[in-house]
Amino acid sequence: METKQDFNQVQYLKDQMKYLGFGEDEKLHKDLEKGINSKKQEFEIKTTSDKTLPENKVDFLLKFNKSENGGVFLNSYNAKLTNEKSEELSHNFPVSRDSSFTAKEAINLLEGRSVKIEFSNPKKNNEVEPAFVQFNFNETKTDKGNYLFQNFYKNYGVDTAKIVEKSNLIFDKPEWKVSAIKSLEKGNVLKVKFKENDQIVEGKAVLDPQNRNLKLYDNEMNRLNTNKPLEGLEQDNKHDKANVREQSIKR
Repeated sequence: METKQDFNQVQYLKDQMKYLGFGEDEKLHKDLEKGINSKKQEFEIKTTSDKTLPENKVDFLLKFNKSENGGVFLNSYNAKLTNEKSEELSHNFPVSRDSSFTAKEAINLLEGRSVKIEFSNPKKNNEVEPAFVQFNFNETKTDKGNYLFQNFYKNYGVDTAKIVEKSNLIFDKPEWKVSAIKSLEKGNVLKVKFKENDQIVEGKAVLDPQNRNLKLYDNEMNRLNTNKPLEGLEQDNKHDKANVREQSIKR
């Protein structure tokens, strides 16, 4: 019979997996309980997601370990994305109370999009600041098999609300604009309406922090606009753009 403490621990891990976006699948829960009840100090759970672009697939490997006093912890997970060219892109994501990428954010990063995070800036007494991060696929991976991050900090001048306003997106309700901004900042491919050649068309949008604009696509993901930045921002942030290479970090 489970003790109250055991029950709470199992439920906490189930809630943690749900919060991180791995779902509440019955098999996932059974695999978790099997791992907890095993004699192994470390165990892994395999799962997947349908949140990729249609031509991609993703596999996750959740990594748990047990402490000497019986505690069980989800320490990290590996995400492996296989694209339409059968190329495999993988990264190990640490899991902590303070800072963890969700499964969907991991997919967005591996598909080449940016995600907004909060981080403690050591140069400013660990003041919490926003930043956009994306993988630098052109750099050699780290010894741990991870990509380097390319970062765009607050002074780089990414204002998502202003970018959306300049992109002529159309929202049937004001509150949809707020939710659209949040979704774009998570790196999602967003269904939108916008003006194209004096007509209102439906398509998709992706936030591009590096160029401070939206990439607009039709429903088949064919690119419609260019990478032209917002007017007035290019000169103001020229010095920040030159520093992007230096801002790549390991995470």
